[in-house]
Amino acid sequence: MTSEQYAFQLILHSGNARSIAYEALEKAKEKQIKESLSMMEESKKELIEAQKIHAEMLRIMANDEEKIKIDLLLMHAEDHIASSAVTVDLTKEIIYLYQKMEG
Repeated sequence: MTSEQYAFQLILHSGNARSIAYEALEKAKEKQIKESLSMMEESKKELIEAQKIHAEMLRIMANDEEKIKIDLLLMHAEDHIASSAVTVDLTKEIIYLYQKMEG
């Protein structure tokens, strides 16, 4: 895979994770906790997929198997992963609070 392909895969999966997490939060606001929790599982799967791709890229770079160009697009992808991970984690906690309020 090229550097650009890695970056776009990272952006795709981490972006999906973040979007699904926000949708899950909306479901929680509407008191649809079960659906919200299900969506969070889907969000987590997307984030894990992004993290797997990221780990593969790091392994390739560490083993000097091929040169992966580090550019602004790849840095943007790295930022996507980090912000999506925080979003997913915090959203999970907020949904937990909604769940507690429901009793």
